[in-house]
Amino acid sequence: MKNVLLFTFSFLLIFSCNHKSDSAMTQSLEAKSGIDEKAELDSIMKVIDNETKMFFAGNVEGWRSSWSHKDYTSQAWNNEDGTADIANGWDAINKQGSDWIEKYYKNGENVIHPDYKRADINVHFFSDKHAILSWKQYNADKDKKYFRISGESRIMEKETDGWKIVNVTGLWGIEPKISVDSLPANLH
Repeated sequence: MKNVLLFTFSFLLIFSCNHKSDSAMTQSLEAKSGIDEKAELDSIMKVIDNETKMFFAGNVEGWRSSWSHKDYTSQAWNNEDGTADIANGWDAINKQGSDWIEKYYKNGENVIHPDYKRADINVHFFSDKHAILSWKQYNADKDKKYFRISGESRIMEKETDGWKIVNVTGLWGIEPKISVDSLPANLH
């Protein structure tokens, strides 16, 4: 399991360091395939925003709606004790996510991360139906005094009802937490 996580993280790290900027990729993909990458990226970001907002808000059904419910979906994360975990397949992801929302977010009664911001979003479209994104995310604490930083990535697949998440990798604590007055100005 740790080898799978290490491979995934290594692939995403290499991928994010070696790819062109969003605008260069948009021009390249549009020239090759004729898809409107900006419109597709806007649609993808709505799904990613919904998944994050619904998870942090403790809304299980809203969170589930952003995911592909296929057997090949996966989710990987690190734990505060230095270990890491992965959930393979929708059933495992749904159980883990639902249990987490119920236990820690109390189905919306306990909002632990009331705000988040993103920076350095990288995207690559493999086709008109498959994309990978990575970014740095700033996650507010309950009192909105500090932000914990995470490295995030998503693999997306376009299904008949729109873009869905196929993989989430979230690595928290990649940098020390920072106070709200020290946030970079370029966050989204």
